[in-house]
Amino acid sequence: MKKITTAFVLVLSLSVTAQITTIPDENIDPADSLEIIFDPNGLDVSVEHQGLLKDAVDAGEDMYIWTWKPAEHPGGHPFVNGVGSAPWKNSNDAMKMTKNANGTFSWKIVPTLFYEVDATTVYAEDIHFLIKAKDGGGYGDPDVKTDDQSIAIDPPATERNPFYHFPTKVKIDDVVTLRYENWREEKASMQNLAEDDCYAYAKAVYTDGTSVQIENAFNVGTNPKLNMEYIGDSNFEMLLVPADHFVLDPNKEVDFLEFVVMKKNFATGADRVTDAVIIPIFCQ
Repeated sequence: MKKITTAFVLVLSLSVTAQITTIPDENIDPADSLEIIFDPNGLDVSVEHQGLLKDAVDAGEDMYIWTWKPAEHPGGHPFVNGVGSAPWKNSNDAMKMTKNANGTFSWKIVPTLFYEVDATTVYAEDIHFLIKAKDGGGYGDPDVKTDDQSIAIDPPATERNPFYHFPTKVKIDDVVTLRYENWREEKASMQNLAEDDCYAYAKAVYTDGTSVQIENAFNVGTNPKLNMEYIGDSNFEMLLVPADHFVLDPNKEVDFLEFVVMKKNFATGADRVTDAVIIPIFCQ
């Protein structure tokens, strides 16, 4: 379950307003949308830097995210935390939170895309950040900020299939990652694949029940487009955009995609994984 930790007490319940909440509030997928919500009414105004931040909110100032884990963007990056010779006093406008009608502020990201890291890194490092005014003080002035915040992003409680995809929700023009962790494969005939022996059969099924495949199962290993890249430690990966990966009928709507890991030389059911990856297509 997701945990939120701060240097002060947060009570997450229906009757008490927390300073930081998230949507979703648990089972966060680092490759899917995450919204972080800041309620300034949760600030402890007896603490100087939090009281100064509440004053800034009450004066109508914008609020900014400052984040350093799972990765911190360097100078010159579009999402660097601050700019100029005194960055703490000049937050990057790209890091400004959305001001909501109910007085809260929100920031929405897909963690893997924003931080430019993989899901494993997000699980290992979690998300660390604080919220500040554009001029965060410092350099001899008192800080104008929250305490440091962290949101723990935990792997799924149940072990997923060795062949899986992310993000969870996919549109026809999204970038999709297929991952095959061959080191976790339980099917003996598919274990210990060579670096050039992993291919992904691909089929798109339309809402009318018809379908299109890139190659039939026996020809999958002849098409380099279907070769999954070896990324080390018995892991294979393929990045694709469904609209580009398939030759689709423009007059039909795709219902779902089906992918099956196969050996380059497919001959029988022993040369493929047991479970296919099925990807429903949302809101085309």
